[in-house]
Amino acid sequence: MSEREVNEINPNHAVTRAVHDQWHKIAALLVQKLGGSALITSADVMALGMDKAVTVQELSDGIHVRIVSLAEAEKLARQHGGLPE
Repeated sequence: MSEREVNEINPNHAVTRAVHDQWHKIAALLVQKLGGSALITSADVMALGMDKAVTVQELSDGIHVRIVSLAEAEKLARQHGGLPE
């Protein structure tokens, strides 16, 4: 598997700062929700591609983790003060 550089589009946002060092816990919770096991292959990594981003949003019912296009991620970052208009 090849390594991808991880960049936070909105590094100063409160949620980004809160989850910055907590990815292992988020991954564990997602695996638990999947039944306690998940197989990730090199094909899975390649299929994700470089044009996607993971977003984390805290709402009243919990933390929402989504995969979106980079364009959508940048749009969300602008809406929440992470990028200039």
